[in-house]
Amino acid sequence: MEVKLESKKEGGVYYDPVEWLEYDLQISKNGLSWLKSLVELSREDYTTFDMLKEYYQDEEEDMYWGEQQLELIKVVGRQNWILKQM
Repeated sequence: MEVKLESKKEGGVYYDPVEWLEYDLQISKNGLSWLKSLVELSREDYTTFDMLKEYYQDEEEDMYWGEQQLELIKVVGRQNWILKQM
């Protein structure tokens, strides 16, 4: 088995928690659309299907949490939300 070591694109550094939430939400949305296709392709393999389905649901909950936090920021304001996190 050949192992390839490759450098990956450098990830962004977020000092602002709201910017990070927006970034994380976009990553979740992109990942879920890709993961959904994998779940559909694995319908014939019940074990893989069940594992991917659970993983999809977990990622979906994470996405909903991010959406809720961004909505909460709009309602209570950025500073109040940050204080709530402490």
